[in-house]
Amino acid sequence: MSSGVLELLRTLVLNPCSLAAVLVVHLLTRWQHSTWLRLLNPLELSPTWWVAGYIAVRIALLGFVDSLCWVVGPKLPRLPTRDGQKVVYQHKINFLDVSYLFLNSIIEFVFAQQIAFLILESPLILRTTRDLGVFNAAVAIWLLLVLDDMLYAPMHRLMHHPALYRWVHKHHHRNTYPARGYVDAANEHPVEQVVALSLHWIAIHMVAHSVGLHVVALGAHFGIKALGACFNHTGFDLQFRMLGIDYSVRAHEMHHRKPNYNFAQYVMFWDQLMGTYQPYEHGRDGRLA
Repeated sequence: MSSGVLELLRTLVLNPCSLAAVLVVHLLTRWQHSTWLRLLNPLELSPTWWVAGYIAVRIALLGFVDSLCWVVGPKLPRLPTRDGQKVVYQHKINFLDVSYLFLNSIIEFVFAQQIAFLILESPLILRTTRDLGVFNAAVAIWLLLVLDDMLYAPMHRLMHHPALYRWVHKHHHRNTYPARGYVDAANEHPVEQVVALSLHWIAIHMVAHSVGLHVVALGAHFGIKALGACFNHTGFDLQFRMLGIDYSVRAHEMHHRKPNYNFAQYVMFWDQLMGTYQPYEHGRDGRLA
């Protein structure tokens, strides 16, 4: 047996995430014998359509969302820390990264199915143009961003607690200056992915039960979050501020540079409330932008 195959087997054995990925593939081959797989397949797709749907979501995220970052991004100014002659350090993608990205892509597709099931079946979601209104559309999008960050920011801060950090969130922080868009955004421990999407799910229900939720708002929020996560892990200086929404790639870069600050993604008010907000600094000299 070649040394390359032995190394692959050794990595599979030592990497729980890889073992989980192999388990998912195994379960897909025994679809009819695993009733609990309805959690992974709420739309009750056949194995062929499940795989086709997975590929379609991959194309949507990589072929549209991430590609849009690289089409729009170069038209924007670069962050001050990326304007120098020195190229910022990027760790090399290894087998652990690939296995996390693969498993997270499975989690993303399952979540996308759950959203689709919600849209198709739930009485909480309004679907017709006749039902479209200011509160269940515009106000709902704003509330989804605010409430999602209200839940996410303190959870993100908890992941930086010394007792937890090295087990879960440390993996995501190996780059001080992330620059690969979706790849750097999604390259996180699967536990973190499940927690973040669970909070997203809770925010959806909070909004649906308060101001109502139209499918347009649900889809818009999904797209805004995906684009924001990708841009947050590039060097492009995208900023957007309106009605309390305070999104900027600068804020998230500061989080990677100073991990105990800027835990929110879109609403920095939550960091100001927690006392963890850090204004942007141009570089190592600590000058404020």
